[in-house]
Amino acid sequence: MKNTKDLKPFWTLKLAACLIMGCGLGPIALAAPSTPPPLEAFFGPASMIDAKLSPSGRWVVSLVGGGGMRDRLVLTDLEGQEPTKILTVLKTADVSSFNWVNEDWLTYSVTSVDEVNFNRKANGLLAVNRKGDRTRMLIKRSYEKVLSDRVGARVLEPDHYYLAPGAPGTNEIIVGHANFHPTQWSEVAHVTPLALDIENGSTRKVVDTNPPNILVWAFDHLGRARFALSKEDPQFHTMYWSPGDGKTWTRIAKFQILEMDVNWVPAYVNNDNLFVYRATGPKGEKQLYRFDFETGKPEAQAWIAAPGFDVDAIPLESPSSGTQHGARILAETENTVWMHPVMQDVQKKIDAALPGRINTLSCGACDTPSNVLVRSYSDKDPGQYFVYQIAGNQLQRLGVRRPQIQPEQSFGVQLHRTQARDGQELPVWITGTPEAGKPPKPAVVLVHGGPWARGGYWRWNADVEFLASRGYVVILPEFRGSDGYGIAHQRAGWKQWGQAMQDDVTDALRFATQKGWADPKQVCILGRGYGGYAALMGAVKDTDQYRCVVAMSSMTDPTLLFSMLWSDISEDAKLFALPTLIGDPVKDAAMLAANSPLLNAKRIKAPVLLAHGDKDTQVPIEHGEKMRDALRANGNAPEWVVYEGEGHSWRRPETNYDFWGRVEKFLAKHLK
Repeated sequence: MKNTKDLKPFWTLKLAACLIMGCGLGPIALAAPSTPPPLEAFFGPASMIDAKLSPSGRWVVSLVGGGGMRDRLVLTDLEGQEPTKILTVLKTADVSSFNWVNEDWLTYSVTSVDEVNFNRKANGLLAVNRKGDRTRMLIKRSYEKVLSDRVGARVLEPDHYYLAPGAPGTNEIIVGHANFHPTQWSEVAHVTPLALDIENGSTRKVVDTNPPNILVWAFDHLGRARFALSKEDPQFHTMYWSPGDGKTWTRIAKFQILEMDVNWVPAYVNNDNLFVYRATGPKGEKQLYRFDFETGKPEAQAWIAAPGFDVDAIPLESPSSGTQHGARILAETENTVWMHPVMQDVQKKIDAALPGRINTLSCGACDTPSNVLVRSYSDKDPGQYFVYQIAGNQLQRLGVRRPQIQPEQSFGVQLHRTQARDGQELPVWITGTPEAGKPPKPAVVLVHGGPWARGGYWRWNADVEFLASRGYVVILPEFRGSDGYGIAHQRAGWKQWGQAMQDDVTDALRFATQKGWADPKQVCILGRGYGGYAALMGAVKDTDQYRCVVAMSSMTDPTLLFSMLWSDISEDAKLFALPTLIGDPVKDAAMLAANSPLLNAKRIKAPVLLAHGDKDTQVPIEHGEKMRDALRANGNAPEWVVYEGEGHSWRRPETNYDFWGRVEKFLAKHLK
């Protein structure tokens, strides 16, 4: 590829560089190879957060942070006829997400990490035109005065949110109106879709008639509602399909909620096609199928499969024609499959120019692409953005996500597959292994939350890389119950909290010690949410294994998940899902008690660091307070820290600086 350059931001002017990277700071001081980056490099604001091409591909808007300013939108003309400029920046809130509506308008949502008392606010929605001289509020938060001085007359209430693009060539988007349950105030009973004109704030119905209790909608490229998922019964999901007339709906399936994976779950709509996932791999891995409306079932042949992994697919389609030109597929890594011959050629060129990386391409006007946006990252690089001009065969850098992180200083991650003690396959992600011939390292077992989630990916991970940079080998087990590796692996974790799931965590550590990577006498265990539960339970079950425990925002007693009244867990989940996934609070009371860190606190001998946000509604702070008191009562007073105004996932940079600084000192004290 000719003219492949390591340049400053695209069509660089001093103004453009300032807008994107921040002015007045001078060059970024990069750490010397022997010095690990400061924790702010891992947990501070990113410099380049996101970027998106306009529908024509001429303009790119970047979501930019740092530089002493709020996260902001920056507009770049890829034809170089207009200077790069800040499109919108707010005084007391950050832009959190954005979407192009058409060539002249964008919408964006906001968030703020320093709002007093952490009052719960919606993200709102605003619109700004490409010239930057017109802004209007479309959806309020709980207040709007800090967001814009140019508020239009028609503004929707905060119980609305962005759903999908509208019809091409219009000023419309699709928003959802969340109608809350009359007695369970935090639960949505049904969602009503509306077409919203971003210039005048007017709305119209998207559907004239629809099935009851719809919670999920899917739309085609024309903004027509085609698929709807209804919760007509607390234990069942019912799926409906429409030809797009807004009136006709046909029921195509009804499944018990916990049995959907063994039948099928919706993936996406493309024109008149519905694509679904089925757990049909050798180990129940999720594969992508097209739904056959004549038979009422998915087709026999899978479209996309990735042995050993569940497939997660995002269609790459033309916003104007709806033609699917490819798909972005997440399995072990993220890959793109193009059906468009021009984009196939571009992908090959970009992969050759940026080898050993994941290069995801976005093409705006994908029918006849001219400019291509490239997000390039690896397990050692948080990410960079480039623009590739097809006609000139030029690749130029737009921005870097975390300039202080140097790939040559990072450790990367490897996925290994071993066996648990009962023969169950156990995926394990390992970071920071010692060089060949070097002695084992002190280890941190990092247990992911969920637990019905996937913990590891082939990508840069701030928590993992920070710990590895401090000299530890990091072990992240995909214990049974984890998602992403097939339904057999996921279901093997039902009713196994503190039991086989916990054994998997220990077996992952033993795998790393047997390989000579981890020193079995110098191990700490760390986690958030369920991961914090497993960290505490590890100290209960394997009393001599762990030198210390770090538990943040942690569940400490499974029975509290059923009895806490002000958590985000729905009443239906407590009645119909958790008894199957975790255990029945009455029938399985003895099992739950035996696997409660809170009720077994006297067995924990290792030093403990407990941290919690006081506004956590997912795992209320009572979990942490009760654990703190139980440890104190048994003579093992923990290091206890409460972060005021923080929820389950901490958002303020200063919170993460303080916490990870504590972790660094805590680990150094007990492992070195």
